[in-house]
Amino acid sequence: MLEGPKPLWKLVVMKMAQRMNDDIGESKIHIALVYHHVIGDGLSGIAFHQSLFHELQAMGQKGQTPQHKPVSISTPTSINLIEPIEKLISFPLSWTFMMKKLLEEYAPHWLIGTPTTFWAGLPAKRLDELPYRTRVRLINIQPESLDRLIQAGREHGVSLTSLLTATIVSALANKLPAASSLVGLTPYTLRRVTGTPVDEMVDQSTGFETPYPVDILDNIRESSSAAERLESLWATAIYFHKQMHSELAKCPKDNLVGLLPYVMDSVAFYKKKFGKAREATFELSNLGVFKPYPGLPSKAWTLDSMTFTQGAQPLGTAFTVNCVSVQDKSLTLAITWQDRIVNEAVIDAVARGFTELPDFLQQKASTKERATGSHR
Repeated sequence: MLEGPKPLWKLVVMKMAQRMNDDIGESKIHIALVYHHVIGDGLSGIAFHQSLFHELQAMGQKGQTPQHKPVSISTPTSINLIEPIEKLISFPLSWTFMMKKLLEEYAPHWLIGTPTTFWAGLPAKRLDELPYRTRVRLINIQPESLDRLIQAGREHGVSLTSLLTATIVSALANKLPAASSLVGLTPYTLRRVTGTPVDEMVDQSTGFETPYPVDILDNIRESSSAAERLESLWATAIYFHKQMHSELAKCPKDNLVGLLPYVMDSVAFYKKKFGKAREATFELSNLGVFKPYPGLPSKAWTLDSMTFTQGAQPLGTAFTVNCVSVQDKSLTLAITWQDRIVNEAVIDAVARGFTELPDFLQQKASTKERATGSHR
């Protein structure tokens, strides 16, 4: 019997074991949607879970339970897919941007000089050289702590993404004293440009790279007191915030997606990257807040938490940090990396930076209040 191509997605439903403090009659399930990036971006996962949660709530309003199995399921006879983003919008490329990327990709070092080196774990390895095994570390930030982070960011004019990015850079700067620079990759959606609704399942993501030169890293390393460490953290967050603001302001001009038509053979393009240094240190991808559709008062179903992870990237960044929260619930940070590409002590340092961040900001705020009071 011949087998057709396997689908690029899988849905897994797991019933959770009942705990002592669970309400009588209450059952919990964990639903995992696994899909290839080629058919959906991060927000597509949000769209799926919103639609599923909406239907479960609607079923609860009608007094139905999971035991009420439908007699039949109707599927659409035709599906109108959204056009690829290159047909929805244009990606103008300036000659300076094109020349810079061409030189980076093809020019010999004797012509353009040796590229700046930065820490990014071990070089890209073929799967026969290093087994493909994804490692995951989860960190939960509780709602009250999350509120403090968001409020502190607002007071300094930066987003939560900026603060979390600065936390990664600070942890790496202190953990890797010999690193002369770092590069962060930040994905973001193009839906605001294409006009595609957030409830559609598409792949309309892009990204940009932010370099962290030695002067930023040294400023972090030379901060000895708590006040100095806090100041360097906010300086790094503000630096990234300006970089991101500039990128979004010019989008879709000089965007990395605009270079895709110039890749004639994608397999050969990526194969030549094996054995070479990675092109970025880390990636931070923040999906934001999951908000259930309004207008459904049913409490038959509730959502406790959400987790967003990515697989290990043999050719990508050394590690990724994936963020998502549920409205009025906790923020989950998932650090993912390929086994043996990054020393686990580095991951420990980044994870510790996240777990200590709420108390770190709170402690410094209290110190500042006491210092202000002593001057009155």
